[in-house]
Amino acid sequence: MTKPVPPIRPRRILQVISPSRMSGAEMQLVRLTRRMQDRGHTLDTIVKRGSPAIPELHRLGLAAEPMLINGKANIAALAIIARRAARFGADLIQSTLSTASWWCGWVDFFGGPPTIGHVQGFTSATWHRRQTHLLAVSNAVKDHLVNEGIEPERITILYNALSPDDFRPSRDPIPVRAEFGADADTPIVGTFAHLSEKKGHRELFDAMPTVLRTLPATQFWIVGQGKLLDDLEAAARLNGVTASVRFLGFRRDVADLMHAIDVMALPSHREPCALVYVEAALARKPIIGCRAGGAPESIADGETGLLVPVRDSAAIAAAILTLLTNRDRAAQMGQAGYDRARTLFGWNRFVETLETVYERVLDEHGDTCRTSNRPAA
Repeated sequence: MTKPVPPIRPRRILQVISPSRMSGAEMQLVRLTRRMQDRGHTLDTIVKRGSPAIPELHRLGLAAEPMLINGKANIAALAIIARRAARFGADLIQSTLSTASWWCGWVDFFGGPPTIGHVQGFTSATWHRRQTHLLAVSNAVKDHLVNEGIEPERITILYNALSPDDFRPSRDPIPVRAEFGADADTPIVGTFAHLSEKKGHRELFDAMPTVLRTLPATQFWIVGQGKLLDDLEAAARLNGVTASVRFLGFRRDVADLMHAIDVMALPSHREPCALVYVEAALARKPIIGCRAGGAPESIADGETGLLVPVRDSAAIAAAILTLLTNRDRAAQMGQAGYDRARTLFGWNRFVETLETVYERVLDEHGDTCRTSNRPAA
């Protein structure tokens, strides 16, 4: 096994994150922190106080300190981040999510360390205009930022990363299936996402009756929580599919569930670059997504999954049936997705690209390693 390339130079990075819940961006930060520390970098992390993600971040080993950096009108956040960066002797500040990026940009503007915003979605460029550099999780996100006036040379595309070791199941699929009344032959479609309009759950539920007319034993596992839950439960009743749907809520055993399904369907209206597509690929599952946003970058249509038009329930149903009724083709797609994910979404590529961005940003700022800001030994 080849050893990873050592970092260009160890850096002190202050990470700032402002999550409203625990999801893909937060998991990415946890995994990134471990890898950057292994490569010799020193990282400090602060998180907005009161975030529901804090207990989960701590459980996963990220020592994120809650601080009062909440809200885009909370001007005290600027001073809090600047003081923390100075005490830590940060070479760089890296932000995740819009509120964190907004205040980090102001720290940058007023002469603090250069900041790098990790843009995970189609957020307003307003929150990032004062940051030195941006990381976009897909070409689609970069195009969105450029259309909003950010210079393309200030943006580096950095696909989300995941390794098979990050996503290993702890249980065999058969007992996982049995937990929900399914056996080895039960067709199972899994959806893993926050329950919101943009994720395409409504169209998926409208597709269910068509699938069940052909394959009546099919189960649909809906993993995630959100405001749409009551509406989706009502849609299941209205469509007569309640017995076939399992609402599983927030789960820590996502890898177990993903390895137990047959098809992963997330027909988001405009997905930036969902980590769940990479998770499904590493579980060797064929994927159904929409031909919009960053999904075509994550899913090779006809090779690792199937892309359908946005808001097209009939096309979603047809894609599900195509994969459930042709297991050989589905297995080939799953294997192709695994092989592609190992290369395109690997950690070596991610970390080396990120370190190159660090060096570029610091070179542009006349890097002196900020020795005057170093905490006393």
